[in-house]
Amino acid sequence: MKTRVIRLFAILAIAASSLASCSQTTIRPRDKYPNDNNGGREPSSTVTLSKRSDWIIKYMGREDYVESDGYVSRVEKIDVLCPQADYYMIRTISPTDLKELYNNDLKEFFETEAKYLREDAQNYGEKVTDYLYYEESHSYLFDRMLMGEWKLFLIGMTEKGYITGSYTESSVTLQEETPSDDYLKWIGNWTVTGKNLDGNSVSYDLSIEKDEANITYIVNGWETGESIDKERGTVMDQEYLIAQYDYYLKNLYFRSQYLGTYTENNVNLDELFLGKVDYQGGGKDVNGIYVITDENLDLGAAILKEDGQSAEVKGCDVIVTINNKEVTLPFIMMQYFAGYMNGNNAQYSEYNLNVPTFALEMKKAPNTRTSFGRSQVERRPATRASVHHSQARVHERRNSKVAKAVKVR
Repeated sequence: MKTRVIRLFAILAIAASSLASCSQTTIRPRDKYPNDNNGGREPSSTVTLSKRSDWIIKYMGREDYVESDGYVSRVEKIDVLCPQADYYMIRTISPTDLKELYNNDLKEFFETEAKYLREDAQNYGEKVTDYLYYEESHSYLFDRMLMGEWKLFLIGMTEKGYITGSYTESSVTLQEETPSDDYLKWIGNWTVTGKNLDGNSVSYDLSIEKDEANITYIVNGWETGESIDKERGTVMDQEYLIAQYDYYLKNLYFRSQYLGTYTENNVNLDELFLGKVDYQGGGKDVNGIYVITDENLDLGAAILKEDGQSAEVKGCDVIVTINNKEVTLPFIMMQYFAGYMNGNNAQYSEYNLNVPTFALEMKKAPNTRTSFGRSQVERRPATRASVHHSQARVHERRNSKVAKAVKVR
């Protein structure tokens, strides 16, 4: 049990009927899908898996992809061939997670991922087919995958988001790269400082440690220390963030992400790291501050200065639809959230209100230790939900998709 959230949960319990000012509302995924012909029952329950010899999914290697603006993205190329498939999904999982989470039961893994997919579509008011692929033969570019052994699956799907039973698979082992000098410059102890919405100073002591060379870091210390309100705040010292390194720009990016799910007082709480935008300006909730609920968005870009001992963190832009109007706005802040179900509504509540807004200043501690080894931080255990949230993603230009905005009450 994560005892540090007791104060937060008490606030949420009191606000169960009348929501607190930091709550947001989205649509709850339905348990049944009335448009199908099975009364909400999964038609895949009687499906038998059939491995198709004429289907192919094959890892083709890593390459550099030049965007229309000249930026170079590092991507993974995966080729698929699936004749007679109306729709399909591509899924990845490590052999260890497949064994420990699913007892190597492929059908259960496929059905679980399909269920998550249907819920995602329902939650965001989108069509299930928006989450599926349909090209019979295609070369896909995926964002960088982490090192290790991976199983790749090509899974036949129906229009309603259920498995057909047809599938094929392949395996690949990805090696870690040698860390570049620019990647290593970010490793160490830093103090990050900014001002909250009221103009008061807020600072955290961060440790940035190696995760995977040239790709990711482990960041500890956000929303910890003396800036946490002792009466209403929560010290987030049991969590860590995964930050991303940009190999070509040499920047470090703080990204929105799912951290995990746990139960407190019989209520499931999702821990998330998300960003906010200010639609109308003024820096106050009543003026139009929205929470952006999408994961894997760049929230803040840390740009190293020439001295190598200081950096500035600027808010990244995001495309959102607000009041039926598509706009591009900068993130004004980033913070931890607790997501939970309140009746038929999904709510998001901050762990802390005293958080800094962009831009932030980062200062490296004098004579800071630079670690070349992998972080010794105790990792969150893999779960079925974390496997779903960490699925390989088809490459898009950074923050180019239209994100979901939820109004702060």
